[in-house]
Amino acid sequence: MALLITLEEANGAISGKTRKLIDMANKKGPYLGLVIPNLFEMNPLLQHPSYKPSDLTIDYAGRRFRFGHIDNQPVVLVMTGLAMLNAGVTTQLLLALFDVKGVVHYGIAGNANPSLNIGDVAIPQYWAHTALWNWQRYGDGPENELPLEVNGDYTRDIGYLKIAQYTVNVTKCNSHNNLLNNIWYQPEEVFPVFGTPEDRQHIFWVPVDPLYYKTAKKLEGLKLEGCLNATTCLSHPPKVTRVHRGTSASIYLDNAAYRSSIYNKFDVSPVEMESAAVALICYQQNVPYIVIRALSDMAGGGTSESNEASTFITLAATNSVEVTVQFIKQLSSKKYQDA
Repeated sequence: MALLITLEEANGAISGKTRKLIDMANKKGPYLGLVIPNLFEMNPLLQHPSYKPSDLTIDYAGRRFRFGHIDNQPVVLVMTGLAMLNAGVTTQLLLALFDVKGVVHYGIAGNANPSLNIGDVAIPQYWAHTALWNWQRYGDGPENELPLEVNGDYTRDIGYLKIAQYTVNVTKCNSHNNLLNNIWYQPEEVFPVFGTPEDRQHIFWVPVDPLYYKTAKKLEGLKLEGCLNATTCLSHPPKVTRVHRGTSASIYLDNAAYRSSIYNKFDVSPVEMESAAVALICYQQNVPYIVIRALSDMAGGGTSESNEASTFITLAATNSVEVTVQFIKQLSSKKYQDA
């Protein structure tokens, strides 16, 4: 059963037919919301034997919401599209329209952590958006107050990137500078449902649900796919591992210097383009969430000739789906229900 968007819906209203379908869907909830960046990450789940689709599909506001079950757990799937804006809008729509008890966001990611390998699946405890910046004027330094800092709009508490440190081909000069100067990382301005409307709060590291994170530990011995075919296999058997932090930005990272910089500064493992937006929406709506990301490339840390993402994207997507399915099965278990 599918319903296409109407002119009324395009103008921001929910048509009577769509509202009836939403009400019908919610009577069968609550659901786990599965938020998925792209089709190549969603298709392996649609084809997974543990996913049992229903005949209900709702198209609204440019998004398609698919309903089904995984191990008797009601689920609703939605694809976001690339980057932070799409991920945030889609997650907000999901939580506003449907009876969702928790969100599982999965997909592929680059890897900034030297101790992890392509094919591994990383499950961070915290997520941050690391592309909200205050770009400092040339001539000012760490001792200088940022514009609007006194009003609480910006801060120097999180740290900065000094661009001059990455200058090359500088000779006969012990100290040098760069007109691009410094970039200061900033926290997000948020308005959670448990706060007061229009009374802003700030957050940089958004924690995943502690019970979800505890449950994910049970997946650490899971066997994952290590080969694309008979001739192309990973150099290390892939593993599931819980890690400290992950980071998102609407930037495709393929640069070794910046990869090392954010790893050393923030202790991040997966680096990608959507998860922090999902985290920030779930945090503000007070909905538990977790992120599962399979590592498809080294975010610029590989050899100059390497193109790991193009080679291992399918394997990484498959591994992220398998871990997601097994995580949902853990949530369905009696031990979790009794926790």
